[in-house]
Amino acid sequence: MGRIIAIVNHKGGAGKTTTATYLAETLADNKKKVLLVDLDPLSSLATRYPIESKAPYSLADCMEGRSSLDQCVCPTGTEGMMIALGNHNLIGFEITAMHQEDRESILSRQIDGMKTQYDYVLIDTPSSLGLLTMNALVAADEVLIPIKCDYTIFEGMAELLRTIDDVSNSLNGKLKIAGFLVTHVNPELRSTAVNLKEIRMCYGESVLHTLIPEGEDLRDSFQALADELNSKGQ
Repeated sequence: MGRIIAIVNHKGGAGKTTTATYLAETLADNKKKVLLVDLDPLSSLATRYPIESKAPYSLADCMEGRSSLDQCVCPTGTEGMMIALGNHNLIGFEITAMHQEDRESILSRQIDGMKTQYDYVLIDTPSSLGLLTMNALVAADEVLIPIKCDYTIFEGMAELLRTIDDVSNSLNGKLKIAGFLVTHVNPELRSTAVNLKEIRMCYGESVLHTLIPEGEDLRDSFQALADELNSKGQ
């Protein structure tokens, strides 16, 4: 049975998409079967993977009932890693599904039929706490929360944690926090040590040991993250 991890922070710039992409590719390199679900209407992931590999349907089609999730899945070019791409039409889903019964569980029902095929299902989410993010939380077993290591570390976090708690209590009793992942870490800044101390004081053992630095070559850091998540899941 695959682990379903939603990568969530309703603040932009925290590193959700970078985390989803690098973590998925790293897990696949580690011989895990991975499905990356692109639930962000901005769909920046679409530019990262070959256009010729796109599926005939998008995730918006799936969420609005025009296709099943398996019809949205296509290869990424990384062995063992598949992706269900979103697009700007996902914005319309939040409007059309507003009065639909069980609208928060649409993605969960779709993933249920496929999760046995994968070791990990990673869900990249938009920078909001709207219906798309709610679908990710209801579908997931765990939430991975990237936090940018700057002066805004706690901005909006109470609202996010309250939403996760509400979903856990009412819609998805298995949901838990996989950890807080500190991103954009620059050890040369004096503020970094202060921010890290405050994060650890606030969230304790829920803060992952792995730190994601600023820079372009993040492979070693995400290998460490994959190892840490694997150890926590055992």
